[in-house]
Amino acid sequence: MNLKLHTDFGLRVLMYLAHAGRKATVAEIANSFAISRHHLLKVAADLSRHGWVRTIRGRSGGVVLNVDPSSIDVGEAVALLEGRTNMLECVGTPEVCRLEPGCRLRSRLIQAEQAFFHALSGVTVADLVRRPGTQHGLAALLDDQPGG
Repeated sequence: MNLKLHTDFGLRVLMYLAHAGRKATVAEIANSFAISRHHLLKVAADLSRHGWVRTIRGRSGGVVLNVDPSSIDVGEAVALLEGRTNMLECVGTPEVCRLEPGCRLRSRLIQAEQAFFHALSGVTVADLVRRPGTQHGLAALLDDQPGG
């Protein structure tokens, strides 16, 4: 199962802002991770729609966490950013499966997807940035930025 690039970038933005503890520009975050600024603008807008970040327009604008990072559940964030697409069409629409009723593959895929999201649930963005290795990596990214 591959996560969308949008989800990857969204999690990176949340972790970056949680570690920085301050407003950051989209350009700063994009440069830090060597990713597309244009794509990151879309990600920031999506994170804002979910209420996790606040975007500030204008010359001194940027993005800032709108909630405590300990309130952002990673499983929920991934589900919302991904859009919870099904692994196969039959998972979400069993009537399209010619093997139903009784297809064991469909039930196993449903279990696998549930296990995936369960493994991410209960872990918060704050938990992710507290890990020493993650802290070191994020600190290095911030040190490379003006004002970081």
